[in-house]
Amino acid sequence: MHIDCDCHFFPKDAFDDVDEEFGAAKPQLRFNEAGGLADIEFPGRPAQLPGSNPLPPPGGGSGRAGMCDIDARIEEYARVAVDTQLLVPQMTGWWSYLIEPALAAALTRSWNRAILRAVERYPGRVYGVALIPLQHLDAALQELEWASANGFKAVCLNFCYPVWEHPYGSPTACHREVWPFFGRCEALGMPIILHNVPHGHSMVNLLNFQRDGLDFFAPSDALMNLVALITTGLLDRYPGLKIVHAEQGTGHIPRLAQSLDARFKHIAPSYEEEEGATAVPRRKQVSRAPQLVTPDEAKEKNQLPPSHYFKHNFWWTIETEEPELAEAVADLGADRFLFATDYPHEDPGGRMKFKDVGLLAANDRISDGDKELIRSENARRLFRLA
Repeated sequence: MHIDCDCHFFPKDAFDDVDEEFGAAKPQLRFNEAGGLADIEFPGRPAQLPGSNPLPPPGGGSGRAGMCDIDARIEEYARVAVDTQLLVPQMTGWWSYLIEPALAAALTRSWNRAILRAVERYPGRVYGVALIPLQHLDAALQELEWASANGFKAVCLNFCYPVWEHPYGSPTACHREVWPFFGRCEALGMPIILHNVPHGHSMVNLLNFQRDGLDFFAPSDALMNLVALITTGLLDRYPGLKIVHAEQGTGHIPRLAQSLDARFKHIAPSYEEEEGATAVPRRKQVSRAPQLVTPDEAKEKNQLPPSHYFKHNFWWTIETEEPELAEAVADLGADRFLFATDYPHEDPGGRMKFKDVGLLAANDRISDGDKELIRSENARRLFRLA
């Protein structure tokens, strides 16, 4: 059996239940003769803010009828050769934390009700992942409670958090004003799927970085947020959180965990013990450097080696064609990884969607027992599936 833990869906009736007061602002979907999503007209779209708005609609994979039609989706999944799927929101071309908070709350409320109708049509074959209006904390908490009560298996958040107060974003984990949402997810046992919302802007790829090519060297939004989940102390406060990192790839994971552990164990040198011509200037330089976080505070926030969180709080969706997958499985254990196709996208992660089942089966560097964990058993346990 295969459970797809990262595939995207945009229900045709996504905005049918939007409150009347927001009716003129809600997105309008336009479909072509083949049933594919051709365009999204969104009167309530945030004002143009260079470099920070979502990419243009309709988004990758929109030509497939199965992106918006659950019946067509089920038929096409016979070709994908996957039995069960979690319906992760299709956010390209419309969704953003820059949407006015009250409107965002109304849109996500309607969206999640449409997902529930799809789940009720195919119980046991599709499961809901709730879209959350994090820019409206009260509404986000209400939607979380509703999703939990109605059998949704996870909620979806963006890696970064661009809102009008800081429209170019920063890691979501750094924003302590939304930590109560994380705390309630822990209390409910609700996993959080962290997934990129394709904005024209990424927090580490500012236009001045791109101009001189520094974005080639910079870490991704996803990696910065992964580290922030640890270094901010979020996982020390909420040690029961379950975080799925979607569509990141796996090759970087062992090296990142090792690098973070090495920094965690590092003891700063004592320049007081040095002698020679450079000793005094270096001592003066260090003594003048401002310390925004005291060593005691840093230690309090980071109580365990970073690799602990990799093996207790984190899961990753896989891309079966990655040559580094077997290495990551051997390093962290197969129980950290989830099968995914990225359907219906045509990006590098989704291009192999019709081959993913066969590619995993053919990987002779991963044992049959580990493959079974990745295909379905990890997802069963994490998302509490039947």
